[in-house]
Amino acid sequence: MNLYLSLFVLLFAVSSCKKIEKVDLATLALNEPIHNVYNTNDTVLIGVETIEYPYDLIVEVINPGKYSYGDIDLKGSRVLFLINAESLKTDSITRFGGAHYDMSALSESNKLQDNLTKYKADTNVYGVRIEMKSPELKTALLNKLESKYGKGTKNPNTDNGQYWNIKAENKLIFFASDYDRLIIINNTNLSKTCYWDSFNGMIDLGGCDQDKYLQSLVRNATKPEDVKNKPQLTIDKDWNISNLVIGKSTEEDIKRFPSYSSFERLEEYDGASAALKQVYYQDKYHDIYFFFSPNKTNPENHKENILQGYSITDFKKVEISFDGPLKPGTKWEDAIKMFDSKRILNYQDLKISNYLEIDHGPYKITLTFDENKQFSAIYFTDK
Repeated sequence: MNLYLSLFVLLFAVSSCKKIEKVDLATLALNEPIHNVYNTNDTVLIGVETIEYPYDLIVEVINPGKYSYGDIDLKGSRVLFLINAESLKTDSITRFGGAHYDMSALSESNKLQDNLTKYKADTNVYGVRIEMKSPELKTALLNKLESKYGKGTKNPNTDNGQYWNIKAENKLIFFASDYDRLIIINNTNLSKTCYWDSFNGMIDLGGCDQDKYLQSLVRNATKPEDVKNKPQLTIDKDWNISNLVIGKSTEEDIKRFPSYSSFERLEEYDGASAALKQVYYQDKYHDIYFFFSPNKTNPENHKENILQGYSITDFKKVEISFDGPLKPGTKWEDAIKMFDSKRILNYQDLKISNYLEIDHGPYKITLTFDENKQFSAIYFTDK
């Protein structure tokens, strides 16, 4: 009996310790079906992460030890896959203030196909973004790239960045060491002359028409000139909006807001705990968004859900005024001078940014500037 019991325990232990199936990112063509880069044992997050890239759907696989780049183990590093998504080819970088995170775990109630349908997304990945936290990992990856592809081209927008345009493999590789990223993209269906993301800035690959390229990124955006019945909004000296006070006004108070009848109420739930995480209102026609923190004990009581932020993503779709010198259309250089550099949270990154992050106590105000470097959008949120 003891022998049988011992054999059973041993068999159970062996079957329970499943070996992690390694994926070598260096061997991917980056046109693989999404299912081929993870399996059902992995925790998979899917959604929008505009700091990483605002115009695509992003999949992050939470499985330490799953990925490598050649013989370099990427255990402990974030790995994010890019999926082309037509519904995000809008002004999403300003729509969410340049810093929007809305990732949730795939589950029985949050299926992959539902997300792909929602975002009008492809079923294949086309790129991967690898986090490089340590100097050792950066050195190892750079040595690996240079041994295979030779010296890269210096990125003119950053101190230490470089890139490779591997035409034979239809790949662009960006070593953005200043921002802890290695980015690899299959550019078969992308621009062959331009590339932009928030970690690399605008890269001219040869003959880049920046205006045409930027328009292609937002090809599905609503044309501001077609918007009617623009609401009249005011932003006071404390950044409150049209008599709605951040940290005090409630869900009930939003009923007094201009264009309230155009808003849709949505709820965001935590993917792990299923708890109500945020209530938000969106007027997609005028590109206005409000974010409420729900009461933990009674989230159904609208008088207890407190306003924590707002976003106006295109000033051309509203009539808006500000107390003070900042105005819609203010030039980038002039706006920078209006704030103490110590209050500009992304001051060190301004040479490749199109937004200012302003410290406002427990809150952060993101001021976004359009392709003409004119103040065009605002995003107010807690830190």
